[in-house]
Amino acid sequence: MNILDVEFLIDKYQLNDSESQILRYMALNQDNLKKLGVRKVASDLFVSTATIVNMAKKIGFSGYSELVFAFQKDFTVDASPASYNQEEQTAFIQLISKHRRHPIMVLGSGFSQNLANYFSEYLNLYGFRATANSHLEFLRQSAGEDILIMVISNSGDTVRLAELTTMAQEHGHDVIAFVGSTESKIAKLATLTISTQTYKSQNFREFAPNLFYGSILNQFELLMSASLKTLF
Repeated sequence: MNILDVEFLIDKYQLNDSESQILRYMALNQDNLKKLGVRKVASDLFVSTATIVNMAKKIGFSGYSELVFAFQKDFTVDASPASYNQEEQTAFIQLISKHRRHPIMVLGSGFSQNLANYFSEYLNLYGFRATANSHLEFLRQSAGEDILIMVISNSGDTVRLAELTTMAQEHGHDVIAFVGSTESKIAKLATLTISTQTYKSQNFREFAPNLFYGSILNQFELLMSASLKTLF
C-alpha cells in the first residue's frame, strides 16, 4: 500500500484528523510496522490503541494486524469473475417468464443504482413493468401480490438492500440477487442468486480493478437474451 492508496482511503471513509494521522504514519513506516507494534504507534501519535483498532475496522479490516498485512503486500487479481451455470440460467428464465406481466422492482445503492436504472430501462424496452425506485411503502402494501424483486449489491450485505430483501421474502416475493459473494446476507435470502464471486472487503485500493459491475452487466445481458428468445 502506498501513500496514494492512503489518501484514497482517507477521502473514501471520511477519516477524522487522528485517524488520518495514524494511516499516514503507518504508510510512512510500513516496512517497520511489525517491529513497531500497535502500542508504539499509539505512543508516537499520542492516541490510544483502541483508536487505531477502531480506525482499522472503519476501513474494512478486522483489526490492526490485518491492516499491517495489507500494507506489506501488493494487490493482485487472484480470481476471475464467476459466471452462472445452466441451472441458474434456467431458473432465471423461469422467473422472468413467471413475472412477464407483473411489476418488477430493481433495487440498488451507490454505484449499483446505475445498474438498477439500466436494468429497469432494459426491461421496460421489452414490455416489462419495471421500476428502479425502491419504495418501502410499496413493498409493505404488496403482500399477496405477484412482484419480482431484483437486488444488485457488490458486497451482498448493503444494510438498506438487505432490509428490503428481507421484507420482500417475508411478503412472499421472488427475489433475484446479483451479488459479489454467495456468502452474503442478500444472497442467502434470495430465490435465485447470480454471483461474480469477486467481492473482498479489502477491495478499496485506489488502483484495484472492481470486476463486479461490468461482470454483472454482462451476465444480465446474457440472461435476458436467453429469456427473450424463450418469450418471443
